Amino acid sequence: MSPTPRRVMAFAIAATLVTIVVCDLTLGGFRDWWDGHSLTGSVVSNLLVLGVTALIVDEILARRQRRERATSVAVQGMIVYSQAVRAYEALTGAGAKDGSESSTDLGEEMRSLASMILTASPNLFDDPQARVFLENLQRVAGEMLRTLPTTGLTSGEPSARQASLAAAMSALSASRLPLLARLPAQYRSSVDETP
Repeated sequence: MSPTPRRVMAFAIAATLVTIVVCDLTLGGFRDWWDGHSLTGSVVSNLLVLGVTALIVDEILARRQRRERATSVAVQGMIVYSQAVRAYEALTGAGAKDGSESSTDLGEEMRSLASMILTASPNLFDDPQARVFLENLQRVAGEMLRTLPTTGLTSGEPSARQASLAAAMSALSASRLPLLARLPAQYRSSVDETP
């Protein structure tokens, strides 16, 4: 269950519990009805207390799990980002020193990127910031695949696809920043690659 509905449910149950206690203290007829139906009152109160307790424990455990996994999710995201940069450079020719980037290298980079996306997706999907990164990553991969049927892009070749790919890559680069901030400072510079 995502955090917002869980918090709304916890608030609703806590509000119900407080309302019942206030009504029991202030309204005689309400108190008399619950006294006359003691089994019902006991079941309702136990369920409400159990619901509040379970939701609070669930929230605490979910926060702890997110905190423990935050760094490993960030590292996995940065590894996939580095591969996306390599594939982008192979596609646009930005990474080739002598302009001789072969289609075999491009195909290998794209296969590696696709494999990494498939492997990393479950972990990235569970984290809200990483999910935004994953959406941008998938958008970049899609733009790259749209560009593949052509003969590739060169840095001097203006085209709508090249502009779309560059915009998608820029969005991906921006969405990696929250993940990058989770890494210890000594490791940030080694993964801070911007195409």
